[in-house]
Amino acid sequence: MKSFIQRLRFKYKLAILNENTLEEIWRIRLSKLSVIAVGFMVAVLYFFLIALLIIKTPLRGFLPGYTENVNLRKQLTLNSLVVDSISEQVNLQTKYVTALRSIVAGEIPVDSVVSVDSLRIVAKSQLSGPSERELAFRDSFEAEEIISSAIGMHTQQESINHLMQQPAKGRVLESYNPHMKIYGVTMMAEHNSNVVSILDGVVIACEYSLNNIYIMTIQHPDNIISVYKTRQPYMLTVGEKVHAGQVLTTFRSNDDCYFEFQLWKDGMSMDPQVFIMF
Repeated sequence: MKSFIQRLRFKYKLAILNENTLEEIWRIRLSKLSVIAVGFMVAVLYFFLIALLIIKTPLRGFLPGYTENVNLRKQLTLNSLVVDSISEQVNLQTKYVTALRSIVAGEIPVDSVVSVDSLRIVAKSQLSGPSERELAFRDSFEAEEIISSAIGMHTQQESINHLMQQPAKGRVLESYNPHMKIYGVTMMAEHNSNVVSILDGVVIACEYSLNNIYIMTIQHPDNIISVYKTRQPYMLTVGEKVHAGQVLTTFRSNDDCYFEFQLWKDGMSMDPQVFIMF
């Protein structure tokens, strides 16, 4: 290894002599190591010069990937918009010249020619409004909807004759709205408060969802079903009987107090705030 390094560092003399007098005109002393170092430096210098030339000049557009830069994309978008507008203008001019030739040739009377711009515009006066029959149908449909809504609310109130317990105490965040797929009441319960059963019944389901929600479903008399959703585990299991006001779980002071309550009868969702004072 030492001898290899010595050979690399061994210097050679390169001289230029006068052919007639053999006088030494120019000379230089070089070693293999110095030649390699100079060659490496020259290669690095050429590399940076070429990279700078490509990055700072339009030549970069010929390299893959550089065509996706932001400035070029903006320019392409502007160019496409200009081309579209020019194409549209050319089409209008073509239609105008065609119509003008037809007039000069006597094929179309002058009074029957419609301006080119109006070919793309529909007069508002030609658009007919709703007919009397349509207006009458709208009024009757709205009246029927109002009557059916009132009847449905009255039917809900008469379908349940049980006095229900308030399932939890707290502030209501979202009320019942089936049109928005909200089939119950969402609350922020008070700390250290309890979730209780609204009526006597039997636990028919106790589940845990992936979004960290515990769901308990209780079957009550007259085919009434209540659903309780919290982030607290319940004290009861499937098959156990419950009494009205019995504690199902407790909102601990350091835990989330999210609570959602749903009320169902005969497979139809009911508005809990119609039967329970929250």
